[in-house]
Amino acid sequence: MDNLLLNNFSKKIRVYLPELWRKVSKEEFSIERKSGYKDIVTSVDLEIEDNLRVFLHDLYPEAAYLGEESGPDVRSSTMWIVDPVDGTTNFSKSNPHYSTQIALYSEGRVVLGVTYDHNRRETFHAIEGQGAYLNNKRIWVSKTRELREATSHVGMQYSSETAFERITRRINRAIKICRGLRITGSACLDFAYVASGRADIFWEETLKPWDVASGILLVKEAGGFVGSCVEEDFDLFNPNVLVANNSPELVKEFRDRVLYD
Repeated sequence: MDNLLLNNFSKKIRVYLPELWRKVSKEEFSIERKSGYKDIVTSVDLEIEDNLRVFLHDLYPEAAYLGEESGPDVRSSTMWIVDPVDGTTNFSKSNPHYSTQIALYSEGRVVLGVTYDHNRRETFHAIEGQGAYLNNKRIWVSKTRELREATSHVGMQYSSETAFERITRRINRAIKICRGLRITGSACLDFAYVASGRADIFWEETLKPWDVASGILLVKEAGGFVGSCVEEDFDLFNPNVLVANNSPELVKEFRDRVLYD
């Protein structure tokens, strides 16, 4: 896809997201359950997504739209992949750690990603082949090489009992080995933090495309590693993800001692 077009999309998205969040009614909102008591959606999620669907269609009418709250699965060679509020549980409890992510998928790969943290006024963005940025300043992954010096982020999914049991065993091992272990509640920001060197590793199972699309591009463009945390290739549409800095030694040690011990 043409770089001028991608840069134009990126700039317009990065201007629009702060404006959109300023307009949203964050003080009073409703909460509903989706698949269960742990899986919720707020009226703000729906309001953000409704606005983004219109904005992105106007920006690039040729692209389809796949959003967390938009209903049936969509597959297209060119499409926007959107999570209006990643970290909805945090948002619902006034925990200021949540984000909005927008990615453009084209011909089998993510070519543009934006992750916006409204509370910190931080915008992470990447365009394929052009690097990763935080508020327009270039970012890179960390240089940590040993697991005992690493900070590892992990997400706790509830949609798969097998994944839950496996990941709790892995967390137990990681606590004993890593310098720090964090469960933040926003996968999109976990990716961004690996990309910017704030974390060294992030892994989570049974995610969705809108949880990972922007993040995998951020990590790649920041020089990092993107793979799977289970013994299979990474799949954007069925993501079990492991991302880390660019140290092969760190990735190998994490796999050997935490994932597959």
